[in-house]
Amino acid sequence: MRTVLAVAALAATALVFAAVAGAAPGNGAQVVKDAGCYQTPFAKVCVVEKTTTNATSTPSGNVNYVTNGTVERTMTFVFGGSYTVSDTIHSHHLEKQGAIFEESDHYLEQSEYLSGTYHLLCTEAFDLHWANGASQFGNYDVQCTVL
Repeated sequence: MRTVLAVAALAATALVFAAVAGAAPGNGAQVVKDAGCYQTPFAKVCVVEKTTTNATSTPSGNVNYVTNGTVERTMTFVFGGSYTVSDTIHSHHLEKQGAIFEESDHYLEQSEYLSGTYHLLCTEAFDLHWANGASQFGNYDVQCTVL
């Protein structure tokens, strides 16, 4: 289970960095609102993504990136049961003279698995802050409960 959560965390972080990389360093926000479903042999999969990335350039040449958003994935299995993962993302990056000067990331994921009488709810969260070439702090927490 911990491996699945770690992979999910890396995937969400990749979404954040892709959004930051795709944002033009002008002054304006890039908004993504996307939803869709597809059928596999084992499950119907639905994904809803809502993110906003704002890139702002200052007269001194600094670039400030901020991304906020949510991503929700639901798998409804053909044999019964479902698996839902909801991610909340907040990311801030400050670039000075072409190099990352400060960055802060907050990520929260809730996953829920329902099948018959089995109900598992897990919450994973991490906070990272880096500035002046060093890690300032990092927190990581995972909790799961069988309901």
